[in-house]
Amino acid sequence: MHLAVRLASDRSQSFKGIGGERPGGQGRAPRVCNAGRGLFGPLEAHELNAVDAVLDVNVLGTIRMLQAFLPDMKRRHSGRVLVTASVGGLMGLPFHEVYCASKFALEGLCESLAILLPLFGVHVSLIECGAVHTAFYEKLVGGPGGALERADAQTCHLFAHYLRGYEQALSEAQDPEEVTELFLTAMRAPQPALRYFSTNRFLPLARMRTEDPSGSSYVAAMHREAFSNLQAQENAKAGAQVPGVSGVSDKASSALICLPECAVPRVASELGWSASDKPGQDNSCYQQKI
Repeated sequence: MHLAVRLASDRSQSFKGIGGERPGGQGRAPRVCNAGRGLFGPLEAHELNAVDAVLDVNVLGTIRMLQAFLPDMKRRHSGRVLVTASVGGLMGLPFHEVYCASKFALEGLCESLAILLPLFGVHVSLIECGAVHTAFYEKLVGGPGGALERADAQTCHLFAHYLRGYEQALSEAQDPEEVTELFLTAMRAPQPALRYFSTNRFLPLARMRTEDPSGSSYVAAMHREAFSNLQAQENAKAGAQVPGVSGVSDKASSALICLPECAVPRVASELGWSASDKPGQDNSCYQQKI
């Protein structure tokens, strides 16, 4: 199976199709949009031209590809489009604001097309990836250094802490071959789904976003995921400085998060939370040891 792959966009040139015929003359191969550019760090530290570059590649590049190929697919009443997406398009991540904005845009773009295009025999699928061992992370724009002096000291401190956890996550990244298999699954599916996930790691958090439309549960959970260790360390340090206090007790080191009724207990269970036994607490309240 031959793939039509377009990895980058160029404002100065129009798209030219790159693809081959499927064996047996069954039509052109699926179009795969794999263009991607990252931006990492405090929002106020980013140069606007770096922001523009990310949005241009991640969003406008995909739109340019679709504009080039969709008319032919519609005329033939056949086609399949695969777009490399990210968990950063399903949930906000600190210090990835611009990248997440671009990936959220892709989610809306492709979901909207997925409603319309089956009428033309065309299907769109998003391949939702977590961290993958590729050169992508070596080319992040606006990473450590650069214009970080624009951010205040506390933000830089939080970023440094987050960066350590981020590097740990990258060390556990998936191999590209795993994601390739997912692309093949989407290509071969008789009725392809809109989304395919390369990892289940983030699904509980993603479900939390949909089961609590207010967004409060997800924000609280991700805040803990990103910063609870730092807060525990600072609390322990502060406690050690108070006479008669040796540190933070187990009770103080557990956080209570109250989920709305629409955030079902299953989500909390998958996140490793247990129902709070504090008298008078609602069953929708959960706690997790730091």
